[in-house]
Amino acid sequence: MFFDTHSHIHFSKEFPDSDAVISRAREADVMCQLIVGCTAPDSMEALDFVKKQGENFWSTMGVHPHNSDELTDEVLADFERLILEDDKAVALGEMGLDYFKEYRPKEVQRHAFFEQLKLAKKLDVPVIVHVRDAWDDALDLIGRAWNSKVVLHCFSGDEQAARESLERGYHISFSGIVTYPKNQHLRDIAGLVPLDKILIETDCPYLAPQIYRGKRNEPAFVVETAREIAKVRGMDLSEFGEITTRNALALFGLTGKV
Repeated sequence: MFFDTHSHIHFSKEFPDSDAVISRAREADVMCQLIVGCTAPDSMEALDFVKKQGENFWSTMGVHPHNSDELTDEVLADFERLILEDDKAVALGEMGLDYFKEYRPKEVQRHAFFEQLKLAKKLDVPVIVHVRDAWDDALDLIGRAWNSKVVLHCFSGDEQAARESLERGYHISFSGIVTYPKNQHLRDIAGLVPLDKILIETDCPYLAPQIYRGKRNEPAFVVETAREIAKVRGMDLSEFGEITTRNALALFGLTGKV
Protein backbone atom coordinates (compact mmCIF):
# COMPACT_ATOMS: atom_id res chain seq x y z
CA MET A 1 0.00 0.00 0.00
CA PHE A 2 1.25 3.49 -0.88
CA PHE A 3 0.57 6.91 0.66
CA ASP A 4 0.82 10.02 -1.53
CA THR A 5 1.78 12.57 1.11
CA HIS A 6 1.43 15.61 -1.15
CA SER A 7 -1.49 15.70 -3.56
CA HIS A 8 -3.44 18.60 -5.05
CA ILE A 9 -6.24 16.65 -6.72
CA HIS A 10 -8.70 19.09 -5.19
CA PHE A 11 -7.61 21.58 -7.87
CA SER A 12 -10.84 21.40 -9.88
CA LYS A 13 -9.38 23.02 -12.99
CA GLU A 14 -6.55 20.51 -13.24
CA PHE A 15 -8.61 17.53 -12.04
CA PRO A 16 -12.15 17.75 -13.41
CA ASP A 17 -12.00 13.94 -13.46
CA SER A 18 -10.94 13.49 -9.84
CA ASP A 19 -13.16 10.42 -9.35
CA ALA A 20 -11.39 8.60 -12.17
CA VAL A 21 -8.02 9.76 -10.85
CA ILE A 22 -8.84 8.32 -7.42
CA SER A 23 -9.96 5.05 -9.00
CA ARG A 24 -6.67 4.73 -10.88
CA ALA A 25 -4.78 5.46 -7.68
CA ARG A 26 -6.59 2.68 -5.85
CA GLU A 27 -5.93 0.28 -8.73
CA ALA A 28 -2.22 1.09 -8.24
CA ASP A 29 -2.52 0.45 -4.46
CA VAL A 30 -2.20 4.14 -3.63
CA MET A 31 -4.80 3.96 -0.89
CA CYS A 32 -4.02 7.09 1.15
CA GLN A 33 -3.64 10.74 0.18
CA LEU A 34 -2.80 13.96 1.97
CA ILE A 35 -4.46 16.84 0.14
CA VAL A 36 -2.36 19.94 0.65
CA GLY A 37 -3.64 23.51 0.89
CA CYS A 38 -1.74 26.46 -0.57
CA THR A 39 -3.83 29.48 0.49
CA ALA A 40 -6.56 30.04 3.06
CA PRO A 41 -9.43 29.51 0.56
CA ASP A 42 -7.60 26.60 -1.05
CA SER A 43 -7.09 24.98 2.36
CA MET A 44 -10.83 25.15 3.00
CA GLU A 45 -11.45 23.56 -0.39
CA ALA A 46 -8.96 20.81 0.44
CA LEU A 47 -10.76 20.08 3.70
CA ASP A 48 -14.16 20.01 1.99
CA PHE A 49 -12.75 17.69 -0.66
CA VAL A 50 -11.40 15.11 1.79
CA LYS A 51 -14.63 15.08 3.75
CA LYS A 52 -16.46 14.09 0.56
CA GLN A 53 -13.93 11.32 -0.13
CA GLY A 54 -14.25 9.70 3.27
CA GLU A 55 -11.66 7.36 4.75
CA ASN A 56 -7.96 7.44 3.88
CA PHE A 57 -8.01 11.10 2.78
CA TRP A 58 -6.75 13.94 4.98
CA SER A 59 -5.86 17.58 4.40
CA THR A 60 -3.59 20.39 5.51
CA MET A 61 -3.99 24.10 6.18
CA GLY A 62 -1.34 26.47 4.91
CA VAL A 63 -0.19 29.51 2.96
CA HIS A 64 2.44 28.87 0.29
CA PRO A 65 5.40 31.28 0.04
CA HIS A 66 4.08 32.47 -3.34
CA ASN A 67 1.01 33.74 -1.46
CA SER A 68 2.71 34.70 1.79
CA ASP A 69 1.30 38.22 1.82
CA GLU A 70 -2.16 36.66 2.30
CA LEU A 71 -1.38 35.33 5.78
CA THR A 72 -3.20 37.33 8.46
CA ASP A 73 -4.02 36.86 12.13
CA GLU A 74 -7.55 35.92 11.06
CA VAL A 75 -6.24 33.21 8.74
CA LEU A 76 -4.03 31.81 11.49
CA ALA A 77 -7.00 31.79 13.87
CA ASP A 78 -9.09 29.90 11.33
CA PHE A 79 -6.31 27.36 10.81
CA GLU A 80 -5.99 26.86 14.56
CA ARG A 81 -9.72 26.37 15.01
CA LEU A 82 -10.01 23.84 12.20
CA ILE A 83 -6.97 21.84 13.25
CA LEU A 84 -8.43 21.59 16.76
CA GLU A 85 -12.00 20.83 15.66
CA ASP A 86 -11.65 18.61 12.59
CA ASP A 87 -9.77 15.31 12.63
CA LYS A 88 -9.48 15.45 8.83
CA ALA A 89 -7.07 18.41 9.09
CA VAL A 90 -3.82 16.84 10.29
CA ALA A 91 -0.99 19.25 9.45
CA LEU A 92 -0.06 22.83 8.60
CA GLY A 93 1.36 23.72 5.22
CA GLU A 94 2.25 24.05 2.45
CA MET A 95 4.46 26.78 3.84
CA GLY A 96 8.07 27.78 3.40
CA LEU A 97 10.49 29.89 1.39
CA ASP A 98 11.02 30.16 -2.36
CA TYR A 99 13.86 32.44 -3.38
CA PHE A 100 14.04 30.94 -6.89
CA LYS A 101 10.89 32.66 -8.15
CA GLU A 102 10.52 35.12 -5.25
CA TYR A 103 6.94 36.05 -6.08
CA ARG A 104 6.81 37.76 -2.68
CA PRO A 105 9.61 39.69 -0.92
CA LYS A 106 11.89 37.53 1.19
CA GLU A 107 10.98 39.30 4.42
CA VAL A 108 7.26 38.70 3.74
CA GLN A 109 7.94 35.03 3.06
CA ARG A 110 10.00 34.65 6.22
CA HIS A 111 7.34 36.30 8.37
CA ALA A 112 4.53 34.09 7.03
CA PHE A 113 6.66 30.98 7.35
CA PHE A 114 7.68 31.69 10.93
CA GLU A 115 4.14 32.51 12.05
CA GLN A 116 2.87 29.21 10.66
CA LEU A 117 5.77 27.32 12.20
CA LYS A 118 4.96 28.80 15.60
CA LEU A 119 1.32 27.81 15.28
CA ALA A 120 2.28 24.25 14.36
CA LYS A 121 4.53 24.06 17.38
CA LYS A 122 1.72 25.33 19.60
CA LEU A 123 -0.71 22.75 18.17
CA ASP A 124 1.91 19.98 18.04
CA VAL A 125 1.15 19.10 14.42
CA PRO A 126 3.50 18.41 11.49
CA VAL A 127 4.48 21.06 8.97
CA ILE A 128 4.71 20.56 5.20
CA VAL A 129 7.62 22.71 4.09
CA HIS A 130 8.41 24.02 0.61
CA VAL A 131 12.02 25.15 0.14
CA ARG A 132 13.63 26.32 -3.07
CA ASP A 133 17.00 28.05 -3.13
CA ALA A 134 16.50 29.08 0.52
CA TRP A 135 17.86 26.24 2.61
CA ASP A 136 19.92 28.24 5.09
CA ASP A 137 17.06 30.58 5.96
CA ALA A 138 14.46 27.80 6.02
CA LEU A 139 16.42 25.56 8.37
CA ASP A 140 17.22 28.56 10.57
CA LEU A 141 13.55 29.47 10.95
CA ILE A 142 12.43 25.90 11.58
CA GLY A 143 15.09 25.61 14.25
CA ARG A 144 14.12 28.91 15.87
CA ALA A 145 10.48 27.78 16.08
CA TRP A 146 11.57 24.47 17.63
CA ASN A 147 9.55 22.38 15.23
CA SER A 148 10.37 18.68 15.21
CA LYS A 149 7.50 17.24 13.12
CA VAL A 150 8.77 18.47 9.77
CA VAL A 151 8.27 17.20 6.22
CA LEU A 152 10.70 18.63 3.70
CA HIS A 153 8.36 18.29 0.74
CA CYS A 154 9.66 17.55 -2.77
CA PHE A 155 13.22 17.60 -1.44
CA SER A 156 15.59 19.37 -3.82
CA GLY A 157 18.45 20.31 -1.52
CA ASP A 158 22.01 19.04 -1.41
CA GLU A 159 23.53 16.40 0.82
CA GLN A 160 24.53 18.94 3.47
CA ALA A 161 20.93 20.16 3.79
CA ALA A 162 19.73 16.57 3.94
CA ARG A 163 22.19 15.57 6.64
CA GLU A 164 21.43 18.63 8.78
CA SER A 165 17.72 17.96 8.43
CA LEU A 166 18.11 14.31 9.37
CA GLU A 167 20.23 15.20 12.39
CA ARG A 168 17.27 17.26 13.59
CA GLY A 169 14.89 14.35 13.03
CA TYR A 170 12.99 15.78 10.08
CA HIS A 171 11.29 13.66 7.41
CA ILE A 172 12.43 13.94 3.80
CA SER A 173 9.82 13.45 1.08
CA PHE A 174 10.77 12.58 -2.48
CA SER A 175 8.70 13.39 -5.56
CA GLY A 176 8.95 12.36 -9.19
CA ILE A 177 12.02 14.54 -9.69
CA VAL A 178 14.10 11.78 -8.06
CA THR A 179 13.52 9.80 -11.29
CA TYR A 180 14.90 12.48 -13.63
CA PRO A 181 18.21 11.48 -15.25
CA LYS A 182 20.00 14.66 -14.17
CA ASN A 183 19.11 14.19 -10.50
CA GLN A 184 21.60 11.53 -9.48
CA HIS A 185 22.37 13.58 -6.35
CA LEU A 186 18.76 13.12 -5.21
CA ARG A 187 18.97 9.38 -5.76
CA ASP A 188 22.17 9.35 -3.70
CA ILE A 189 20.39 11.24 -0.91
CA ALA A 190 17.40 8.88 -1.14
CA GLY A 191 19.83 6.07 -0.50
CA LEU A 192 21.15 7.55 2.74
CA VAL A 193 17.90 8.68 4.43
CA PRO A 194 17.03 6.37 7.35
CA LEU A 195 14.05 4.23 6.45
CA ASP A 196 11.96 5.67 9.26
CA LYS A 197 12.39 9.22 7.92
CA ILE A 198 11.54 8.79 4.26
CA LEU A 199 8.24 9.67 2.55
CA ILE A 200 6.98 9.68 -1.04
CA GLU A 201 4.69 12.10 -2.86
CA THR A 202 3.54 13.30 -6.25
CA ASP A 203 2.93 17.04 -5.78
CA CYS A 204 0.38 16.38 -8.52
CA PRO A 205 -0.53 17.80 -10.96
CA TYR A 206 3.13 18.84 -11.14
CA LEU A 207 6.43 16.96 -11.52
CA ALA A 208 5.38 13.68 -13.09
CA PRO A 209 8.02 10.92 -12.88
CA GLN A 210 10.30 10.47 -15.89
CA ILE A 211 8.17 7.75 -17.50
CA TYR A 212 5.20 10.15 -17.54
CA ARG A 213 7.13 13.39 -17.95
CA GLY A 214 5.21 16.07 -19.81
CA LYS A 215 1.88 14.64 -18.69
CA ARG A 216 -0.33 15.68 -15.81
CA ASN A 217 0.92 14.01 -12.66
CA GLU A 218 -1.55 12.03 -10.53
CA PRO A 219 -1.43 9.98 -7.32
CA ALA A 220 -1.12 6.59 -9.07
CA PHE A 221 2.26 7.74 -10.38
CA VAL A 222 3.77 7.89 -6.87
CA VAL A 223 4.49 4.18 -7.36
CA GLU A 224 7.15 5.12 -9.93
CA THR A 225 8.89 7.32 -7.38
CA ALA A 226 8.75 4.47 -4.88
CA ARG A 227 10.07 2.07 -7.50
CA GLU A 228 13.08 4.28 -8.23
CA ILE A 229 14.02 4.67 -4.57
CA ALA A 230 13.45 0.98 -3.84
CA LYS A 231 15.84 0.18 -6.69
CA VAL A 232 18.45 2.58 -5.33
CA ARG A 233 18.16 0.95 -1.91
CA GLY A 234 18.04 -2.63 -3.21
CA MET A 235 14.60 -3.18 -1.69
CA ASP A 236 11.38 -4.85 -2.76
CA LEU A 237 8.87 -2.28 -4.01
CA SER A 238 6.01 -3.50 -1.83
CA GLU A 239 8.21 -3.50 1.27
CA PHE A 240 9.33 0.06 0.58
CA GLY A 241 5.74 1.12 0.00
CA GLU A 242 4.62 -0.35 3.30
CA ILE A 243 7.47 1.34 5.17
CA THR A 244 6.76 4.79 3.74
CA THR A 245 3.06 4.37 4.44
CA ARG A 246 3.75 3.44 8.06
CA ASN A 247 6.01 6.48 8.35
CA ALA A 248 3.26 8.79 7.08
CA LEU A 249 0.57 7.29 9.27
CA ALA A 250 2.77 7.64 12.36
CA LEU A 251 3.85 11.19 11.59
CA PHE A 252 0.31 12.45 10.97
CA GLY A 253 -1.17 10.64 13.95
CA LEU A 254 -3.14 8.20 11.81
CA THR A 255 -1.79 4.84 12.94
CA GLY A 256 -4.68 2.45 13.36
CA LYS A 257 -7.04 4.60 11.26
CA VAL A 258 -6.43 2.81 7.95
